[in-house]
Amino acid sequence: MEIIAFGLRQKNEKFKPLMDEYTLESVYNKHYKNVYNYIAFRINNHHDTEELASQTFEKVIKSWGRYNPANPLEAWIITIAKNVVTDYFRKNARRQFISFDSLVQAISPNREPEEIVVASEENRALMMAMTRLKDKERQILSMKFATELKHSEIANILGIGENNVRVIVHRALKKLRNLLEEAEGDESK
Repeated sequence: MEIIAFGLRQKNEKFKPLMDEYTLESVYNKHYKNVYNYIAFRINNHHDTEELASQTFEKVIKSWGRYNPANPLEAWIITIAKNVVTDYFRKNARRQFISFDSLVQAISPNREPEEIVVASEENRALMMAMTRLKDKERQILSMKFATELKHSEIANILGIGENNVRVIVHRALKKLRNLLEEAEGDESK
């Protein structure tokens, strides 16, 4: 049986085991869904989400030798995904996107016209409200609801206190609720 190793080791770095194919498969199978959900929640575009999830796992492979097993693996992987998304936004800062997935979902043949309109409006309102939140609030809500990370794990990823995460989640949800109510009130006028 041949074991294929993945990863790189820097010059003058102590030897650390590289990622073998079995470890890669295990890590990928266990964490892909949360990585995908986190990225999808942040960018709302299926095709780019898949690409960014792949980039995330490429970076996991390349930096496996620097992973510290004393820290939660999922938090480390989500940190990498967060950095990949940040790079994506930097690269695409000047472009405005309409999600192809939103369009496909909006014209799905399996839904009644009324359902399509209601779901489309709710999604549009939520996405518009999310854009009015601070980046840190969006990041934390993405980690909380798309990947179901615990407050302690989010705090570890962002380098802030757990209580700070709780406060930001509470305030961001309150702000989001107010923004949605405000948008609903504007529509009824």
